[in-house]
Amino acid sequence: MNKHILLVMKWLNNQDSVSQKELAESRREAASAAADGVVYTAIYWAAESCTANAACWVDEYFEITGKDRNEYLKELNR
Repeated sequence: MNKHILLVMKWLNNQDSVSQKELAESRREAASAAADGVVYTAIYWAAESCTANAACWVDEYFEITGKDRNEYLKELNR
């Protein structure tokens, strides 16, 4: 499970649930870890407070990776 995508999804569900500091830290971590471009772009747009672009890149992540979005949603609901 990709923690950066999970964080963006959490932010998309409730922007008050994730601080700008958390988003910025995740963005730096994704950049320094040479994260997949789709992952980095999703966290980038969340950090820039652009929900439409962040949501688009989260969708792209699931399309490209074939990961099960429902598993991520279950994790968010824990």
